[in-house]
Amino acid sequence: MVNFYKILSSFTKKHFLFLLFFSAFLLRIILIFLPGFQIDMNDWFAWALRLEHFDFIHFYSKDYFSDYTPGYLYILSILGFLKNLLSINDSFFYLLLKIPAIISELIIGLLIYKETKKIVSKKWAVLVFIFILFNPALIFNSAIWGQIDSILALLMLVVIITLKKNNLILSSIFFALALLVKPQAIALMPLLAIFLIFNFSLSTLFKLTLPGVLTTFILSFPFFPNQTIINLIQHVINTANEYPYTSLFAYNVWGVVGFWINDGQFFNNISYQTWGYILLTLYWLILGYFYFKNKLSLYTLAALATLGFFFLPTRVHERYLYPALVFLILTAIYLKSRLVIILTGILSLSYLLNLYYVYIYYNEIYLKLPKLLYNPVLYNFLSDNEKSLSLISTFIFILISIILFKYAISEKAQV
Repeated sequence: MVNFYKILSSFTKKHFLFLLFFSAFLLRIILIFLPGFQIDMNDWFAWALRLEHFDFIHFYSKDYFSDYTPGYLYILSILGFLKNLLSINDSFFYLLLKIPAIISELIIGLLIYKETKKIVSKKWAVLVFIFILFNPALIFNSAIWGQIDSILALLMLVVIITLKKNNLILSSIFFALALLVKPQAIALMPLLAIFLIFNFSLSTLFKLTLPGVLTTFILSFPFFPNQTIINLIQHVINTANEYPYTSLFAYNVWGVVGFWINDGQFFNNISYQTWGYILLTLYWLILGYFYFKNKLSLYTLAALATLGFFFLPTRVHERYLYPALVFLILTAIYLKSRLVIILTGILSLSYLLNLYYVYIYYNEIYLKLPKLLYNPVLYNFLSDNEKSLSLISTFIFILISIILFKYAISEKAQV
């Protein structure tokens, strides 16, 4: 009988890591053959074809739907160019559209492993490597759904890594890139503001703002040659106003109130949307206090920032939790907190169920695509318990926040 333990032990650590990485990549390649989220994938497909000749100036039009900022459109233009150049058929091209998100996810795993092994043991570093590479929720988002939250999370991660190394210029540039891919990167804006206040100097101000502004202008100009920044901001505002609802299927504070309720409704003479801003502002006041008093680590601050952005404001989609999971597992490993790791795992499960429900609802119920992943027992459970699941998820968010605040006043927070 083959002794698998002996064979496994014969691998060097590098071989073992390569095996993990290759297995994770292979798993995603197998899963890309499942149908992507049809609404999103059809948009990627149409936009890529519209951009295949790099005709950026005519992309945005009043009679053409596009709710994305220019960042990801550059990637789609390259993919569209390759489709035309290599005569790639439509079926294969749909699969190809998932590759950028998959690659970004694998890079996140490598970056986090590289960062964590500098401070914690390789055992802990490998643990977080495995969490990213084989997390079913993250895999579902990129390889099955086909969304690009991993690209956003990767850019946001680089923002914090470079900021931690005091490379302010690179941090500013990557923050601009993140915003241009998805405006949800604004979740890190208060963090950058707090960092700037705490380390204020004119040099810090210029390094942390000017490169980002220039990057935003340069990459937006081909799409908006007239009043570039103003038109970009207006486009973002118009996109945000397309979904004036409490929770867009997200298991967060507003999911407890209910999904898809107009956030213009009032509670105590204040609209739901304003209440969301109030909650987020109060949350950031608490974060700012802990940062200035106890010097929260930037990774912990990023984890709390992205968690707060998902759970507290209105108009949040179910997918927006992705970056928070990346920062949260990174923070948990730095703190060597088994409890935070367990809670992150539970939150990942909640995220997976959230994604699954929305995926099935649109793909296999609304659009009537083949029911490949449909499980009636699970789907009906999720459909009947959306408020309860939102409440549980919100409770975990509060618990994680309290735990990380407690770490902030201990020596463990200084890692």
